[in-house]
Amino acid sequence: MQNTAIICQEEPVPGDAGKEITDEHCTKVSSQSYKIAGKDITLPVNVGAAAMLMNIFVVDAKKAQQLIADSGFKVVEIWPGKALMQLLGVDYQQNDLGDYNEAAIVFPVTTPGESKPLPVIGSARRMAKGSLSSYVYRMPVNQGFTTHAGRFIWGFPKWVTEVDIQFGPKAAAATFNDDGELVFSIHAATGGKSRAKPQAAPSLAIRNGLAWKTIGTTEGEGLTFKLGGRVPDIGETHPLAVTLRDLGLPKKPLCTISMRKAVMQFAGPESVPIGQPFSS
Repeated sequence: MQNTAIICQEEPVPGDAGKEITDEHCTKVSSQSYKIAGKDITLPVNVGAAAMLMNIFVVDAKKAQQLIADSGFKVVEIWPGKALMQLLGVDYQQNDLGDYNEAAIVFPVTTPGESKPLPVIGSARRMAKGSLSSYVYRMPVNQGFTTHAGRFIWGFPKWVTEVDIQFGPKAAAATFNDDGELVFSIHAATGGKSRAKPQAAPSLAIRNGLAWKTIGTTEGEGLTFKLGGRVPDIGETHPLAVTLRDLGLPKKPLCTISMRKAVMQFAGPESVPIGQPFSS
């Protein structure tokens, strides 16, 4: 997935028979059931255990909006001229879609027809409530099956590459390499004792000329929140790394978050033409 554009051709998925095209290996059976690469998947998809970490950065809103303009979404300005971007890594350990690692580049956004939150307080309130939408710009994983499932069911921009997650008693790290080049490596403190209450939040994606919206519910234990944090390692030459550098990285994150054991559930999506409002 070297291309940094919103609308770009998907990479084939490595499979037993060679390179596989997702839409040729998946079928929607009903509103709640799918056949994904020969396996039956029923919604909602449940994650019984996952370890995750996230870095949140303040970036230039104009540059971020230019990057995602073709999505039809608008980055949320937490204060004039400044938007947020999240880099994250997830180690899925017990999951209906298998055991795999995932990274992501995400922007909090508003959708067509949705009101903008007020700067600072309004944005923070929506984030705390989980009602602020997150546009998934890129979502690399290290397994083929979840690539097919994530693309076909929810429209997520997945492809198979190198994602390594290390989650220890005091620190966690997520490293995303693509085509042998570093894109990013992020870090977060661990060891917190807090519990995260269930929070339902919308995730957005673009695929096949459609905008996709999925509600995912997350809760868990071992939550650690820290202001600031370690400066991430950002690659020099990979197109996605160059994009992150154009947004102002590497620099200290606004904050870091980790969760030792997250439990998640993903419902079915709603999809509409790009630029059109969702039903809710």
